[in-house]
Formats: sequence, structure tokens, C-alpha cells
Amino acid sequence: MINSQNFQPPKFFILPQDGHSINHNGMKYVIGEMIGQGNFGKVYKCEDEWSNELVAKILIPRNQSYEEVQQKWLEEIDKLVYLRHPNITFVYDAFEYRNTFYLIIERCHCTLEDLLNLQNFQGDVWLPHIARDLLQGIHFMHNAGYVHKDIHHGNVFVSLMQDKMIPMKDPVLRFKIGDLGISILERDIDVFNTTLAAWMLPPEYLAPQKFGLIGRQVDIYHIGLLLLSLLLGKIPQFTYDEILAGKPRQIAESLSSRYSDVIARALRRHVAYRTQSALDFWREILEASKF
Repeated sequence: MINSQNFQPPKFFILPQDGHSINHNGMKYVIGEMIGQGNFGKVYKCEDEWSNELVAKILIPRNQSYEEVQQKWLEEIDKLVYLRHPNITFVYDAFEYRNTFYLIIERCHCTLEDLLNLQNFQGDVWLPHIARDLLQGIHFMHNAGYVHKDIHHGNVFVSLMQDKMIPMKDPVLRFKIGDLGISILERDIDVFNTTLAAWMLPPEYLAPQKFGLIGRQVDIYHIGLLLLSLLLGKIPQFTYDEILAGKPRQIAESLSSRYSDVIARALRRHVAYRTQSALDFWREILEASKF
């Protein structure tokens, strides 16, 4: 028999409606339309009283209890608040409202995938600028002991920084890494609990005994895939057999770009022979840019 004095009714997640206002710590956030969703939950447009363009990232359960989602929310807050860098999406606020967990994050203009799909996009020209921003963010993350493990075209964001005093001035583009929910301290990485899209699985995931263990070099591999896509003008797709055979590296080596060899080194199958750090990767790109 349930003791009525100790019984706690289940808590239900309540998603916001377009136009709903939420007050937290004296600030009013107005929630707009839903613009995305993923395994973590849903993303809504949002604006604060400073007219900052934001998104509200809302964590919702996937066959999980309120307490389990709450724990994931607390973990994500710790990462996002700690990992503050100009090339990582900025977190403005985090709170619980009506049994639902909110992260208020800067809103970016588009993703790298959107940019790649533009007509006449010159990936070879953009490559050093994109690489510089992303590798700075990765360098910061790695120095803090974190590995992202899931960097792809959908969570690399393009931020347009507008000069409010000179509105006619062209905005400055900055590239930022988002979706840090999968990030984990390097010492806690467990290959068997790592979930990645099939085409971007690094060789060490498929055959760790042969190629080495998953660590920070997985982020180097993923940046290599991103930069390879800039040269190809499309997002490449690879089978498990192609990944194990080193197809991504072979494609990079076959291209005529000045950056081919640099990208190929980042895509080496053996972790020990791959470019070892984000800073090393940038130094190689900078050197290749001189030719």
C-alpha cells in the first residue's frame, strides 16, 4: 500500500507555446516558433528584453523519468557554463520552468551545412577562416579536458556579428561549435557508450585494438571531415569498410588543393599518426596557406 503522506505525484514536462513569456531572475524571455529538434529535445526562437536574438533549448524525455532528464540538464549546464569561448555558442541563462528544463543560448544565422549548400560557395577560399575559428574552440575545449566527439555540419554555426552603431556596415562572420551535450571529460570516455553518425565514425571507434583509443584526436578527425567537405563542395558519406580502409584520407590526398596533405594527416586511421592537436592542425593550415 502507498503511504499517502510520502507519495509524490509524477511531474510532467510542459512545452511552451509561441508567444509565451517566461520570467527568470528579473528577465523576461519571449518564446517564438520551434525551429529544430533532436535527440535532446526541441529548439525555439527566443528573445529577451535587450532584443538579443536567442534560442531556447528545451530538454524533453526519451523514455526517461523527470529525475533522469533533470540530471542530464544539470550536466549540460556545467559544461556550457564552464566552456565559454568566442568560438563556442554562448549560454545566456539556464533554468527550470513548469517542470521543464531551459537553456537560453545565442541564436546564430545558419549552420555550416546551410553555407555549404549555397551556390558558388568557394570552400577552398573559406577553409582557413572556418578552420581557424573551429580549431580555436577545440583547442580551448581540449585544454579544459573535454572532448566534443560529435562535431558535424549541423552543429557548427555561423554567427553574424552586426555593428549596432553602423547598421549599414557588413556583418562579421564567426564560426562556432555548438551542441556540447555529448561532450565528456576525456578520462571518462567509454567507446561502447559513444553514439556517432555512421558516416563520421572514426576508425578507432570501429577497431580500437588496431587504430587506438578514442580521445581528443576524434575531434581532429571530425574537423578533417568538415574541411574535406569544403573542398568537395558536399558532405561525403562513407561505409564502415571505407572508413577502415582509409577512404577519407585517400580522397583528401587525391585533391589538388594546397590543403590536401594537411587534411589527409588529420584523417589518418591510426590515432598515433594523426595530427595530434588543434593547434598543430592550425599551424599546418597556416603554413599551407603561404603557397
